[in-house]
Amino acid sequence: MIFTNLFALFSLTRPINSLMIGLAVVVGIAIGSPELLFSRLALSGFITGFAISGYSMVINDVYDIEIDKINQPKRPLPQGIVSIRSALILSLILLLLGLFSSVLISYNNALIATVFALLSWFYNLWGKKNGIIGNFIVASSMSIPFIFGGIITTGSLSLLVLSISIIAFLSGVGREIIKTISDIEGDKVKGIRSIAITFGPKIAARIASVFIFLSIIVSFVPIYYGLIEFYYLPLLLITDLLFMYSIYQISLESSKKQSLKTKTTILYAMLLGLITFLFNSFT
Repeated sequence: MIFTNLFALFSLTRPINSLMIGLAVVVGIAIGSPELLFSRLALSGFITGFAISGYSMVINDVYDIEIDKINQPKRPLPQGIVSIRSALILSLILLLLGLFSSVLISYNNALIATVFALLSWFYNLWGKKNGIIGNFIVASSMSIPFIFGGIITTGSLSLLVLSISIIAFLSGVGREIIKTISDIEGDKVKGIRSIAITFGPKIAARIASVFIFLSIIVSFVPIYYGLIEFYYLPLLLITDLLFMYSIYQISLESSKKQSLKTKTTILYAMLLGLITFLFNSFT
């Protein structure tokens, strides 16, 4: 019983998503200084990204508990497996861990981590209710980790880090808009003005597809400037094909069931892209 509760509590952090945020920081570091890939700085960067992301995920579930009773009733909080008090304690621990870890890197990085954390709180407090603005806030939190990592090593942003950040932002906006299609029922009850509610699922799917397609276009910038090793190009192209498939999926059918499948496809594409850029930093 205790193990089950702890597992449910940990699941609030969305481990896969938070792992990807932590790895995004490591990618940013490795691009600037590959020799730091297994350093203390990389470890601190990973912990910062994972912890701040975990904090934002937990806080999101606390704020969305009434919505999730409709949209995602099997999550730990709506089911009552995890109490709100336990979730808040976990979020505070993760926030403090993330900020402390960022201070060990530099004050500039601590500032970025603080902005990251504030964005998460601001999203739940105001952004989520205001359509595409909220989608932009969430997508920004997907691009910030690369910037965070890049600044650790060089103090500035390389073209590759900047390109990856833009790709993450654009695909993130697309994924968040698609997510609003699956959340229509609960969002209506809470008065959230999402793209899917305001314009309908089909228009939301089209808008999301534009952002995802733009991310594919930007992915050719590193290729054009020779920033990707030739033998990693197939992985990057597979990532783009997954993005294209997600556009096909949601264009074919913009139902709740399909939107859940499509946002998972996009997540896999993001993970593969992340792995591709991480491997590319080795060479």
